[in-house]
Amino acid sequence: MRKLYLDMKYVGNVPEAYRMNAGTLSAVAGQNLGNFVFRHALRYILADLADFEPVLGGEFREIAAVERVDQVIVSCANWLGQTAQDERFNLGRATMIESVDCLVTAFGLGTQAPAMYHDGPIRLGPNSIRLARALSERAAQFSVRDELTRRTLEAVGIHNAVVTGCPSGFINVDPALGTKLAARADMLGRSLGGWGDVRSAISEVTGGHPASGRVLADHMQMLADSPAFYVLQTPHLLPFIMGDRSNIPQDYRKNNPFMGQSGRLTTTLKAKVLHFSDVDSWMDFSRTCDLSFGMRIHGTVVPLQAGVPSVLVAHDSRTVGLAQAMWVPWIDPEDFLVRVRQGPGALFAVFSEKIDGYDANRQARARLMRDLVEANGLQVHSALAGLT
Repeated sequence: MRKLYLDMKYVGNVPEAYRMNAGTLSAVAGQNLGNFVFRHALRYILADLADFEPVLGGEFREIAAVERVDQVIVSCANWLGQTAQDERFNLGRATMIESVDCLVTAFGLGTQAPAMYHDGPIRLGPNSIRLARALSERAAQFSVRDELTRRTLEAVGIHNAVVTGCPSGFINVDPALGTKLAARADMLGRSLGGWGDVRSAISEVTGGHPASGRVLADHMQMLADSPAFYVLQTPHLLPFIMGDRSNIPQDYRKNNPFMGQSGRLTTTLKAKVLHFSDVDSWMDFSRTCDLSFGMRIHGTVVPLQAGVPSVLVAHDSRTVGLAQAMWVPWIDPEDFLVRVRQGPGALFAVFSEKIDGYDANRQARARLMRDLVEANGLQVHSALAGLT
């Protein structure tokens, strides 16, 4: 039986990543190192994942053209966008899915939503709708990241999408994770006085919000003044950290809080910027920190799954919707800029307030994911079963 896993070349980690330059590493990660996280998570959801052969799109087409494919799984991302590029990519994805006559199980399909607090549904182009219908027609159920995505698909007549959150929410199999996180946040919030006492993991800033520049400047200042580290996901700073010290992106120069202090931005970035091409290594680093915050959803989920109080600085409806589905504590950028100046206790308080209910929500999402896996004829991993 030919079972295919339509994905990127590497799932969860990149072997011998040290041999790759910044461009190659970015390419194999799909231009975002966070992409490894939700792919890595499938090993805690599917007991029969090893039965599926990971293939790229070109390989998938070649196999489907000459052989019978018996079953397919797909790790999705925020594919349902509104740009011409989204439509071009989704035409290719749709034709691949349409080329097989078998069960196809999609995990973590999401919409792109540019505006903050957009209620939806998002208006999709014809190729994005075509892809969603191809996935829907070949599965009893398929997994979507949030309610906005479900409502968007429902508006075009697709009714078997199940809101599971991102698969990355099931990496840590401890059913009491939220309870333990709350206790840790309470203890640290009482014992750590100022930012100089807090070892922080700060996820990379993303643009698109009016406050993004101010958040970036705040992060750079914190890197210089406290035991904090800045964790990359996108290609922006990879060339710099891999040796091209002159290659500092324009948005970092524009929002440099050290104007007039020659070389301080460069020195700060040299000392504090990290990247990970292996999810387990990323989580192992994260657990050494007291707190994590920043604008990347997977940059928040990784430390959260490692048992570290983590707050997402949510910049659009996509990140808000995903945080709500997964019960990830979040705050908007403007509020973050106020709270961070009040000291770490203020962010620990945000976390403590919003983590309440995490375990119950994750249990409910795990049940939905278990039922979806079983409905599509796949084998539920014992780790996922233990959360239900």
